[in-house]
Amino acid sequence: MVSDGIDRFRGGLHQHGLTFISPDVDSASMVAQRTGTIIHTIFTRGVGRLASNFWEITNGQNGMAKLSDETGGESFFLGTQSPVSFKPYLDSLQGTLDNQYILEFQANQAKKSGHQYVRLSTEIAGVEFNSADSVWVNAK
Repeated sequence: MVSDGIDRFRGGLHQHGLTFISPDVDSASMVAQRTGTIIHTIFTRGVGRLASNFWEITNGQNGMAKLSDETGGESFFLGTQSPVSFKPYLDSLQGTLDNQYILEFQANQAKKSGHQYVRLSTEIAGVEFNSADSVWVNAK
């Protein structure tokens, strides 16, 4: 996903002067995790009044980073400015895609369907995992 992450539909989510991540980020994350969809994001500046607002830009980046992190993707950004080129991001993303592996495991079934958090670890030093925070598990 290439975006500035700003929620223009809701016109900014201000409450007492603070900006919050769009609730649509949580919905998108849940659907992506339920369907096994990994979302990688690249930030680029948008247009219009909201795109020049530091708080909206930062909030948009935070939402994109949250979406990527929760679905097992990577989020790329260079401060609040647009990158000169997407090439370094795309090269890094290609390296990630070239080193993907499928991990299968047996989840504990619950009484009702929902997300179960997952934590991966290894005994091998220097290994970094990039995976979704949770998996969808159907009820018994």
